[in-house]
Amino acid sequence: MEASKVTIPADVAAAEAAIKVAGTCVLNFCATWAEPCTLCNSVFAELAAEHTHLAFVQLDADTFPELCERFSLESVPAFLFLTNGKLVDAVNGADVPTLVNKVKQQNLSVSIAQGDVDISDAAPAAGAPPSKAPLDDRLKALTHKAPVMLFMKGTPDTPRCGFSRQAIELLTAAKVRFDTFDILGDEEVRQGLKKFSNWPTYPQLYGDGKLIGGLDIMKELNEEDELATSLPAAAKLV
Repeated sequence: MEASKVTIPADVAAAEAAIKVAGTCVLNFCATWAEPCTLCNSVFAELAAEHTHLAFVQLDADTFPELCERFSLESVPAFLFLTNGKLVDAVNGADVPTLVNKVKQQNLSVSIAQGDVDISDAAPAAGAPPSKAPLDDRLKALTHKAPVMLFMKGTPDTPRCGFSRQAIELLTAAKVRFDTFDILGDEEVRQGLKKFSNWPTYPQLYGDGKLIGGLDIMKELNEEDELATSLPAAAKLV
């Protein structure tokens, strides 16, 4: 198994050392009792594996209250961007799309500064239309394949992860028709859909081709009795 790219300090001294590392560091303040942190921690780990120009540090807010006070944190999850130990940006709450965008921007900036990316290659030439891979057309077709589409690991009868199993259970209980796509069987779709919808984890739920969210969003909608009503009427079972 590949070693995690996320640093998880055990004590204050280690945390301080991680924060003061040269370059750009992304801090993830989380808590075991906060359910949104479960998804965000998974996203954070994936971002750490993909963006190697940044340092990623995960801190339990209950273990490091003095750091929470230093950065005036009022809730978790919270993500702070530090450059040479100084706060330069932040994302508060489980705002995954914004977090993903900011990490990409910071990683690109560091890459350009270090000369790993030519700035002329980082942006399209003036006046030139952005290129679109044929994969986009396929992903658009897949997300519109049925009124409700769930991109998951495995199949409804044989889910390959606990999150996918829970998603199936929620949709079944909501009494809606839905189709699924096993992303484990198609690496191109698995990686491409993350960028297509700017959502880096699975499962992913779509209604009429539009992203509704992952398991955490589905749970929130279900708790508020809004899961079925948030899906297309054509998908509801009589």
